[in-house]
Amino acid sequence: MKQALKQIAKDSRDYFRYFKYKKTLPKNPMHDDIYIVEFPKSGVTWLQHIIGNIELKLLDKNEYITFYNHHKYLPDIHQLRNSKINRFLNRTFIKTHAEFNPYYYFVIYIVRNPFDVMISYYNFMSHQGYMSDFETFVRDPTYGINAWKNHVNSWIYKKVLAQRIHLVKYENLMSKTNEEIKTIYKNLGLDISNDTIEDAISKSSLESMKDSENHYKQNNPNYTMAFVGKENKKSKSELLTTEVRQYIQDMAYNEIKFLYPELIK
Repeated sequence: MKQALKQIAKDSRDYFRYFKYKKTLPKNPMHDDIYIVEFPKSGVTWLQHIIGNIELKLLDKNEYITFYNHHKYLPDIHQLRNSKINRFLNRTFIKTHAEFNPYYYFVIYIVRNPFDVMISYYNFMSHQGYMSDFETFVRDPTYGINAWKNHVNSWIYKKVLAQRIHLVKYENLMSKTNEEIKTIYKNLGLDISNDTIEDAISKSSLESMKDSENHYKQNNPNYTMAFVGKENKKSKSELLTTEVRQYIQDMAYNEIKFLYPELIK
């Protein structure tokens, strides 16, 4: 009887634990799903395009990733709303902005330095209707530097032995794209040829993604964003005053020192 009660208590804990995290899981999760995780505006859409183009090439599909179809092949967990996903590729990659989830067994975590990510996220949210200035945004508990800090800490410092995390710095992805993609696929157990990677990078270039977004925009009268590129966006020199930069550094000093020590002033 005592053992049975213990099992009931364990089952209850497991259920409530799963219930807590299931909103950022598909309805039909698989153990080998690969989650591409980021704090918003850290480069996930670009990485999705590259990986998607590689996966289509490996399947000999006469298709490529576009702004219109990329969530078909690499679904966005926040658009799924706990729906089932279809699995069209050899590997299933799922995009998410979620903080730590113990049911993500395979994770590619993209981190971007907080000074740049705050600027990019502010520009994005401004297009979504955010009305306050940049300093207010940086101090906002939902969008600002503390939100970035909590997100990074939740993934870097949680210890779940069964979980596999591959950390990618956005800056490295930008400066040595081929090498970073090859490193990701090596952890996945695949040796990808340079030609395949270069072809995927070319199809996922800023110009290609911008053309794809513009094409989508022309055929969707309700779409008014400029997601790709710097059009109508404020620059770092306009936004990152000495005071705001210092505030970001003070609030996330340990994280910056660990991930980007060269940026400490």
